[in-house]
Amino acid sequence: MKSIFVSYSFRDQDRELVTEIEQLLASHGIRAVTGRRLGGQALPAEIERRIQAADGLIALMTRRDQLGDGSWITHPWVQDEATMARTKGRPVIALVEDGVKPPGQNANFEWLPLDRADRVPALLALSETLGLWKRESGRVVKVQILPDELARDLGQSNGVLKCRYRLFEQDQASDWVDVTPILETGGTFVYVNRVRDDHSIQLAVQGGPKQWISPARSQWMEMRLQEAQGGV
Repeated sequence: MKSIFVSYSFRDQDRELVTEIEQLLASHGIRAVTGRRLGGQALPAEIERRIQAADGLIALMTRRDQLGDGSWITHPWVQDEATMARTKGRPVIALVEDGVKPPGQNANFEWLPLDRADRVPALLALSETLGLWKRESGRVVKVQILPDELARDLGQSNGVLKCRYRLFEQDQASDWVDVTPILETGGTFVYVNRVRDDHSIQLAVQGGPKQWISPARSQWMEMRLQEAQGGV
């Protein structure tokens, strides 16, 4: 997990809260992405692109307009951006300020109560969620394809040969995922996403009636030691 989109109002009273969340993200090694400084791009299209490129979204549902019953509504674009992230399959969590009507069940994302005068409980809960997201999102693993002859043909096939991978967690296999092989210096490689420490990886290549498949292999390296002459 590299970046998270932070959806919020651009009011001065929310700036301190946004800064604290950006610092919290940085402590997890995650880059904060926002809707500021769009570089002249059309707002809806660029916002959608940034949400699509991010690994998740934090929605700050702070007070905007007060209703007759004393409750508050939040900023509509924050709700819209949270919904957009969910439709794109991104994890979403909202911080909902006291008095603001929380998202309904149809929102399909978690929310945390936010007391502006005592933000520590909300930020601690958010930090726990970020840690969970990072563990579940895994990391990217670079895998070299062998033997060399197949790897060379695959890297130069222009899509004629199809490559896929799947992940194993003990005896449970994920669905096959299409992946693009890249011919680089030193061989042909694929980049496997969302790999956790306990996953094994399996590759398959399909070309017409022919198919090549690897055994599922763990990520742990073998280290073969030899007796050293003269000590270390």
